Amino acid sequence: MVREIRRKIYRKIRFKNWYRKAYYYHRKKDKIDDIIRDFKSPSELSDKHYYKALKRDMIKCLFKYGSYFNEYFYFGFEGQDDEYRKGFITEGIRLSFYPRMNDPKNTDMLENKYRTYKKFRDMFKRDVVCVRKKDEMTAEAIEELKQFTEKHPQFVVKPIYAAFGKGVHFENISDYSCVEEAWNSFHENGAVIEEPIVQAEGMACIHPQSVNTLRIPTAVIKGVDGEPVVKLFNPTLRVGIGGSIVDNFSAGGISALIDPDSGIIFTDGADKKGHKYEFHPDSGVKFKGFQIPQWNEAVSIVKKAALMVPGNHYCGWDLAYSEKGWCMVEANCTAQMGGMQLVTKTGRRKELEALISKM
Repeated sequence: MVREIRRKIYRKIRFKNWYRKAYYYHRKKDKIDDIIRDFKSPSELSDKHYYKALKRDMIKCLFKYGSYFNEYFYFGFEGQDDEYRKGFITEGIRLSFYPRMNDPKNTDMLENKYRTYKKFRDMFKRDVVCVRKKDEMTAEAIEELKQFTEKHPQFVVKPIYAAFGKGVHFENISDYSCVEEAWNSFHENGAVIEEPIVQAEGMACIHPQSVNTLRIPTAVIKGVDGEPVVKLFNPTLRVGIGGSIVDNFSAGGISALIDPDSGIIFTDGADKKGHKYEFHPDSGVKFKGFQIPQWNEAVSIVKKAALMVPGNHYCGWDLAYSEKGWCMVEANCTAQMGGMQLVTKTGRRKELEALISKM
């Protein structure tokens, strides 16, 4: 009962700026020194006056602009004026834009990975099953999982609701003594079990260890004739690094901006720490000038998907390039907007506001 009440309260306040700023400060106020040391050298921090002024400015930027402490450095806020700082869509204010763009009734469908799969099944181009915490072990449930694992003995396991690539990992049915044991393991927290994406060479050449993806945000606006028009909003490439199997920017991957008309990357790569990469550090592939394969097909998929959810005007679509062509990885109705701004340290708030005015 108490848990359900807390969930209802959270659903109502999660999009409020005051909640996100205050909650972040509560969680991170004791870690601000560690965050500063990640970005500043000991010699810089030896000046106590500078150190105190920096901390004050970071806290000010959190409550005035919504910039989390690490974003202060990611976006280059230090020494910048008000006009520069307020131009960014920071984590502290990001969610406040979504109620202006999307009908809340669509949120769960697009945040729940299995419900997303059922809605866009044809675009996934692979098999997916789900074991939920509330499910009961039945002969039908075991048979479904058995048939899936016989066809795909190695598979990808994902949390049903988690984001940022957290909890995504490979498993093999041989890891379990029987299908029932596997089902019970997935049932403990709930899981989506997916057929692995076999990445085609056109994208694997950048980093074969991870499934490299496109994040293509779409905005559905009213055209001159009043009919819906789908616009792309700063699409990005996301690739893994080292031995990581996930490409997620929040999990240490590299991102680069894609020209929405041509599908050609027009920036160097950058990671969340702000490091720049002219070439991928593992493969040596140059980012700037790289042509995304079959770009028109990828664009066609997201534009079609964007019009399949009435009342939803903004969504970030993740696509992977498989041997079957471009396929959907997942949808993000409250997609992060850090990568599209961090790569070139360009605030996108005015661009987004302009699109919202036409929704």
